[in-house]
Amino acid sequence: MTLKLLFPAIAALIATGCSNPYDFATQKMQAQNQPYANPQGYGAYGYPAPQQIGYAQPQYNYQNNYQMNYQTNYQAPYTPQYQGAARLGLRGGQAQAYPGYQNQAYQQQGYPQQNYQRQNHQNRGYQRRGGTPPRSLINLNYETLNFFEAPLAKEIGDTTFLLRGRVDTPLSYSFENDNDLDASVEGNFQISAETQLPNRITIGALYAGRGIENNGVDYDDQFAAFAGGSWGTVFGGNVSNLVFENTRRKRGVSTLELEGSNTLGTLAKWSGGYQGRYGPAIISGLIDEDENYDIGVTLQRPLGNKDYRLSARHNTGQFTATDGFTKIDTRAVSAVGEYVYGSTRYDIGAGYEELENGQDQADRWFASAGINTKKGVWSLSAEGHIGEIDGKSEKSALLGVRYDIARGLAATAALDYQDRVVAIDGVNYINTKDTRGVVALSYGF
Repeated sequence: MTLKLLFPAIAALIATGCSNPYDFATQKMQAQNQPYANPQGYGAYGYPAPQQIGYAQPQYNYQNNYQMNYQTNYQAPYTPQYQGAARLGLRGGQAQAYPGYQNQAYQQQGYPQQNYQRQNHQNRGYQRRGGTPPRSLINLNYETLNFFEAPLAKEIGDTTFLLRGRVDTPLSYSFENDNDLDASVEGNFQISAETQLPNRITIGALYAGRGIENNGVDYDDQFAAFAGGSWGTVFGGNVSNLVFENTRRKRGVSTLELEGSNTLGTLAKWSGGYQGRYGPAIISGLIDEDENYDIGVTLQRPLGNKDYRLSARHNTGQFTATDGFTKIDTRAVSAVGEYVYGSTRYDIGAGYEELENGQDQADRWFASAGINTKKGVWSLSAEGHIGEIDGKSEKSALLGVRYDIARGLAATAALDYQDRVVAIDGVNYINTKDTRGVVALSYGF
């Protein structure tokens, strides 16, 4: 019922943006820039007009939401005596007195005039009114899909298309399952299309796919749509992993993932929710068709030459036991702490989960920790997990190394250990026990 109400609400929001001829954001920008239109000065900001100091008046079109470049263009050549003026900006603030700056021509201070000529907004990275950000507002595939700084992008009309993906050729060797040697080809990709409406709301859709070729092709795909603005983003589709990915410990450097660090219970395949940033905090929430939910908050900010991230999560869900038909309901809380110094990251996570199967109940405690570091073209990660379900232990570990061969191309190797076999009252909750080595060649685009 909740999802049936959510999708019409999103459609109504988009329709309102398309039909509203009055552009509130543009009108607000015009009002904010009224003082600058005065050729005699900058109004409340107390600066002289450009003509008074020997520079041509800028010809920017404020309706296209381009900010004047005085702050950036004039800041670099000044000595510390004038840096305070550059920090004032053009979007608000109080006028201040800057000795030796006002009513003096730049040439008198020894600064060449050509250093202050305005630059084309397109060369300075200003985004045009119909443009979209370089990355989608949400994701469906959270693996490290490429090693580029940004995904491939193409703009057609007012719509931006983003594509990123990765192809792996892993070779796996099991030390426990009769020395089994397994080779496969795996591919991941995500493509999105998004545009901005006249009322500054960005709408878009994503499609992601994952295929594995190993004596046959196994393919799985996902789809989602979203609408977002300064107030956040609402979305719906196959987004059940979004809150977990926002709050989890970061992945290691190999193509594998540490088993057991997530809760056992998850949401159904179709769900919808909201995500928004409030200062340094990101708040996200989901609810699925079975009325299970997942909410989380992440707080991240630098402190000196270090970076810290804290996250908390609460969720309900369901999973199927290894027998293939027993459904187990779950309720869990978890938290993660992360510390980054230089090229090294340390993180730790812990959680508690209640498991309920009819009249049977069990408690699960779990914790994981890891380190990730990079030195030149080499990257190394080491992770470990421990847990307990009703007194029965589970544990896993993952060691990974990556060598960057070229831009987009890397070789990885990993040692994966799992000992997670738990049966309660004749029901196998989890049943995985293996030690394997995996090497792979990966190319991201």
